[in-house]
Amino acid sequence: MAAAVQLLVVAAAACCAAMAAAATVEETWDVEYILWAPDCQQRVMIGINGRFPGPNITARAGDVISVTMNNKMHTEGVVVHWHGIRQFGTPWADGTASISQCAVNPGETFVYKFVADKPGTYFYHGHFGMQRAAGLYGSLIVLDSPEQPEPFRHQYDDGGELPMMLLSDWWHQNVYAQAAGLDGKDRHFEWIGEPQVDKKHIAANVVVAVISGDREPCQ
Repeated sequence: MAAAVQLLVVAAAACCAAMAAAATVEETWDVEYILWAPDCQQRVMIGINGRFPGPNITARAGDVISVTMNNKMHTEGVVVHWHGIRQFGTPWADGTASISQCAVNPGETFVYKFVADKPGTYFYHGHFGMQRAAGLYGSLIVLDSPEQPEPFRHQYDDGGELPMMLLSDWWHQNVYAQAAGLDGKDRHFEWIGEPQVDKKHIAANVVVAVISGDREPCQ
């Protein structure tokens, strides 16, 4: 036990030293209920700083990411998980509710601070209840550095940067109805409704044309 504790202390000290020497990317978030209409049907969602999806975070490998999260929701706690970040030396920043972190209560603030340890395309999301499905997510891009080059750059067609696209299922039913169906006593894992798709146009191979920066207006 003593050896394990000593190892943890050494890892934490090394992490703190790395943070002290690195550049820092800082964000301040208000996590709150918002009214939003991603597909022209307005509903209550969880947004960050009044918007959906959450802000894109871009850092370079080795940078420190520091996010001050204010829980502005009145009725539920919140945590954020940084999907793909290994959290060496900072397990308390992993954002897994009731495992590595207690939920941040309404009106409280928590600072997530960790090292973006390797290049890659990641995302963050709510990890408490159905908060990811309610809209609490966004992208996290970690660029390469001289010390950590991009391992797959040679596979790009032109050697340049690939565009980033963030995709997710979408339900018109609210997440509380979804949770009730999934947690039911008699019939577990019962989805309420289906993701919103046009079943007449579902095909085995779908080609989607995307224009960078375009937001199709509601009709």
